[in-house]
Formats: sequence, structure tokens, C-alpha cells
Amino acid sequence: MQNAFNLSGQRILITGAGGTLGGATVRACAMLGAEVVLADLDAPEKIASELSAQGRSVSFHALDNTSRSQVDAFVASLGTIDAFADCSGIYSKGDWLADETWDALYERTIDVNVRGPINLMRAVMPAMMKRGHGRIALTTSLAARSAGTTLSVEPAYVASKGALQGLVHYFARQAASSGVVVNAVAPGPIETPMTLASGQPFDFAKLPTGRFGKPAEIGWPMAFLCSPGCTYMTGVVIDINGGLHFS
Repeated sequence: MQNAFNLSGQRILITGAGGTLGGATVRACAMLGAEVVLADLDAPEKIASELSAQGRSVSFHALDNTSRSQVDAFVASLGTIDAFADCSGIYSKGDWLADETWDALYERTIDVNVRGPINLMRAVMPAMMKRGHGRIALTTSLAARSAGTTLSVEPAYVASKGALQGLVHYFARQAASSGVVVNAVAPGPIETPMTLASGQPFDFAKLPTGRFGKPAEIGWPMAFLCSPGCTYMTGVVIDINGGLHFS
């Protein structure tokens, strides 16, 4: 019986690959044998070099996910993609009540966290549907379910991740009859530079596990969603938050 979690022979596009969660997803997929195509706003050369030195099959590219024309041209140049994992996203701090620049912050957050994934889905999903096969994994957040871990979570981020979570269900319905599955992970407090820089006052006594999650604890579930082991599950958002919130 073939190992359904073996990604050998699978070509996986991973966006946001230069970030912490993106990097964890890249490493997990590559370790399972996938050919990984990496993209980020700044070409993720560092992690590509790391994997190349290990003998992994990897390429890397610069990509602005907010530019539909750039995304369309990039995806068209890649040819067949078996799975797509989107780990892109930003968190910007601002006072929505008093900061005069907050509207610009909100527009930028929505642009990257919502428009970006839509651009990528418009480029990736139709070809998968035409082939009758494909797996897509998006990254939303605990903030989409519970407005975040603390009261200081930025509302633009909550709005963007709430929108993306709704889109997971939309995309899954659109693609299901064609043999394409669309799922997502919803991380809670994970030990990343973005989390640490957010300034949120985490109370570890209120976290059931008593700690931040590790990036690899997101990367491995993302790799599963990109694997042949995930073919009947679709429209699902997997909570990974150490028991902080249950769906």
C-alpha cells in the first residue's frame, strides 16, 4: 500500500515561503519528498539555498500577491502544480480609533491577506479543476474565530482573516465537484516574529498548553493538506491553538 503522505513526485507551490510559517511548510513538504516552488514578496533565496544544499528539488521567485497580472503570469509560467499552500500574510499595528493613518493600514492588510489569496486562487484553481485534481491549503487564524487571543488584536487583521475563512468554504464548494479540495489551518499563538512583534500581552496561564506553538506544528498539518492523504476532506479549517479555542 502506497504511503499517502509521501510527497515524492508532487510539485507544490508555496507562497509566503520566506516567512516563519511558510518556511516550516516548505521544510515539511520538502522532507516528504516534494518538489517545492517558493514565492514571496522578496525572493526566498535563503531557505531555497538551505534546501538545495540538502539535495532537495527547489526553485524560488519574487512575487507580489496583490498584483493580479503578476500572479497570473507567474502561475502560467509554472506549468502543472499538484498542490498549493498559501502562507502569506501581514499584521500591522495601529489604533483604529485614533490613528489617522489606520485606514491605509486597513487597506494594505486587506490587500495582502484577502486580495492576494483571491488573486492566487484565480490563477491556480481553474487549471486544477480542468485536470480534475489538486489540493489547496490556505492560512487563516484563530482571530477569525474568536477575534484573537487578547483584546489588543488589530481589527484589520481580524477582518482579513475572517474574510479568508469564509472564502475557504466558498472555494471548497466551487472546486469540490472537479476533484479539487480546499482547506486551511487556523493557527493560534505561534512563536513567530510577527506574533512577538505584535505587542499582545499573552498570559500563558490562560493557555491550556502553557506555551506558544512551534512553527513546525503548523508546517506539518499544512504538508498533510497538500498530500494525497487529503482527498475527501474539503472546506475544513483546522484549529491549531493548543486548546485555546474549540470550533
